[in-house]
Amino acid sequence: MKPLLLVTGAVAAILIVFQLVMGLLLLEGQARWKTAHQHSGYTTVVVTLIYIGWSMVVILSSRRRSEP
Repeated sequence: MKPLLLVTGAVAAILIVFQLVMGLLLLEGQARWKTAHQHSGYTTVVVTLIYIGWSMVVILSSRRRSEP
């Protein structure tokens, strides 16, 4: 389960950096990136929320296992 969590976190990080780059391209006036920026923004939000929720579940379940 932890390797999949690491992969999900890496994908979320890559998507966030990709959003930053596309946002900078939009600020420079390259309007053709507008739709791609919007759709990858939705994907970034979904993947990041899944990663955060999944991380919380793993952290909370690991604390329960360590208690006697």
